[in-house]
Amino acid sequence: MKIATFNMESFGADRHDPAALLPRLKALRPKILELEADILCLQEVNAQKPGGAASRRFLALDLLLETTPYLGYHRATSARPSGKGPGDRHNLVILSRYPIRHSESLYQTHARPPLWQPISADPPYEGPQSIEFDRPVLRTEIDIGTDRPLHLFAVHLRAPIAAMIPGGKQPDRSWKSISTWAEGYQLAVLKQTAQALEIRLAVEALFDADEQAQIVLAGDFNATGETGTLRLLRANPEDTGSPALEPRRLFQLDAALPAERRKTVIHNGRGQTLDHIFASAAMTARTVNVRVFNCDLPDEALDSGNDDYAGSYHAAMLAEFAF
Repeated sequence: MKIATFNMESFGADRHDPAALLPRLKALRPKILELEADILCLQEVNAQKPGGAASRRFLALDLLLETTPYLGYHRATSARPSGKGPGDRHNLVILSRYPIRHSESLYQTHARPPLWQPISADPPYEGPQSIEFDRPVLRTEIDIGTDRPLHLFAVHLRAPIAAMIPGGKQPDRSWKSISTWAEGYQLAVLKQTAQALEIRLAVEALFDADEQAQIVLAGDFNATGETGTLRLLRANPEDTGSPALEPRRLFQLDAALPAERRKTVIHNGRGQTLDHIFASAAMTARTVNVRVFNCDLPDEALDSGNDDYAGSYHAAMLAEFAF
């Protein structure tokens, strides 16, 4: 069984225009076909709203999948907390050859939102504010034909780029001070770690029911292996200090690859692994292959002014499991 993840780099304009979408279809369709995935996790899939429709639909995605096996796959998609279906941008999608028994969008379902009050905001905050997610985590339960289901989480964590502070920027969008930038950066990191905590607590709920649970997390974590965000998700025994908790650790499957082979983004000539696949012990024991499709990956910083580039600046990652 092959599980793949791919950040499609804001795929699909707000207004559905098949002709304008053609360059992106030509660039991205070969990428997803190359994966030959049984289950495909996609990030940054935009949804369009046809005239008169009550909610948005994945018209651009449907066009991309039109001539591929993925068109007939079972589908789960993230939804806004309002219950009005997908958002306009950055939706999560899971395409599965196997039946999807259950799916839900997690918005602080397990973790309480942290409170935050910057001192540099102008006008100042009257009191601490709840930090809400920018986007959800998509959790699914998939029947893969084994005694236990597969619990698959599609992930896109907040990037550690300073979030907006009221009154913190100049008219040219530059920051007014280090203080405002620093508090904006802290807010972004808090949002990322809050999402990671939500995932970890959801995983713990699954382990409470069955410590042999088949769990996989796949997506764009916007974090490298050295960051606290990924340590929180892995819960290694050296961090928890409790060997009794070792059965609940998650293994970062891509960490087994040499650094050059696991980079999923290149920024100013430096390769980074921001996309990952994590697995519980039950799934890790069945892992037979991990691969990153990065042979022709462009530099997102040096190539950002190239209006003709229609692909994604993220490489796809795939893990194969033997059953």
